[in-house]
Amino acid sequence: MKLKQKIKRKALKHAQMLLIAIAIAGISLVEFIDELAYQRLKQAHYTESMNALAMFRSELEQRLTRSTQSGLALATFFSVNPAPKLSDARLVSAEIIKRHPAIEQIRINTKQGEAFVYPVVTFYNDQIPRLQLSSWADQVDLAMGLSREKIEKPSYHSDGYLGLRIKSPIYSSFYLYQGYFWGELNLQLNLSRTLERVRRIVDAKNFDFALTHSDNPPLIESRFYGSDNTILNHDAKLTVQFYGTRWSLFGLNNNPLPAGISAHPVRVIGYPLLAVLLLLLWLLIRSYRKIRSSAFTDALTGLPNRRLLIDRMQQLINARQQAFSVLFIDLNKFKPINDTYGHQVGDEFLVHVAKTLSGACRKGDTVARVGGDEFVVLLPGNEGDVTVVRDKLELTLEQNPLHWNGIQLDISSSIGVAQFPVNGSSADELLKLADNEMYKYKKSRADMR
Repeated sequence: MKLKQKIKRKALKHAQMLLIAIAIAGISLVEFIDELAYQRLKQAHYTESMNALAMFRSELEQRLTRSTQSGLALATFFSVNPAPKLSDARLVSAEIIKRHPAIEQIRINTKQGEAFVYPVVTFYNDQIPRLQLSSWADQVDLAMGLSREKIEKPSYHSDGYLGLRIKSPIYSSFYLYQGYFWGELNLQLNLSRTLERVRRIVDAKNFDFALTHSDNPPLIESRFYGSDNTILNHDAKLTVQFYGTRWSLFGLNNNPLPAGISAHPVRVIGYPLLAVLLLLLWLLIRSYRKIRSSAFTDALTGLPNRRLLIDRMQQLINARQQAFSVLFIDLNKFKPINDTYGHQVGDEFLVHVAKTLSGACRKGDTVARVGGDEFVVLLPGNEGDVTVVRDKLELTLEQNPLHWNGIQLDISSSIGVAQFPVNGSSADELLKLADNEMYKYKKSRADMR
């Protein structure tokens, strides 16, 4: 019985290890799929942010480029017409501003000083410095320094809007003028108006944008549009470029990634399914163990049956151990007990005999029930006199009768002995041989009576 319990514990341990392995594999699989799903969700969130940011950048670059190009075209007007009529200059400027509302003001400075402003409003509290040229060398140096457009850093105007000043030199080859440098064009762009129009066109209501004029830390100090939070927690970043100017554009998606259960739907579905699977496997293993136990054990006494007895004998043969002995126990006068007291008492009698035999045998011995009132005891490695063990079992059975309802039912048995060397024969053959020995033993006992 102890060996049987050991085998059961070992099988149970293997089943538990299998379930643990399946649980670990299932958890790993669920977490892997969940991570893939979450990464795809993050990728979709990032793609949405990048699309909104790309649309914002494209529209902003186009508007700034077109406005700057059109404003700088006025430099060509003064280059070919150094002394235009004031009305003509205003008409051209008005048309440019009409077509490009981002332009807030146009200002022309010549060598002699301020020549033209449209519209005539003061957009800086301080006056724009005029050109102070005292010599031809100063003119040449200034012309070389202003050989292309210069875009200053965005700053807030006194009227409250975000402005951007663009300067461009004006050259003239008109023969009446000494030298090629004629003056300077100043454009003032209204970035606040431009950015609001860009936001309306992009229609990115769930996004916040921020602009900095430098990529070098600290970014917060170089911010001229948006909030610090957008820069610090941005989802995507792009570079805005026009006329050699580079700004950093940051975007923050206000549609947050799902959190909690909604962020991990695979776990919500996967873990309950895994739990159901483990439960079904556990029930299947329990059913298998019960079926296997019923196939190898006697249903009434719980002892190993003939099949399990043969299996254990075969294990001894395969292990090439020393010789083993088999004791055949046949209960005498069992049929009268069944006939007199009924089968229920007969069953209790057999269970009592099984417990008595199991208690009298060693830990490594196998006590099996192979027939109605027939028991077998397998004694592995028994080098001593087997008859001593037989006599002990007979005495133990005689001294432990069954007491039922005040009636004492004595146990009388016939025990035969068979010893076998490990010679390669199969367990089934040896058991048949032992059956023959038992038959001869029982016949000799009957003849003696």
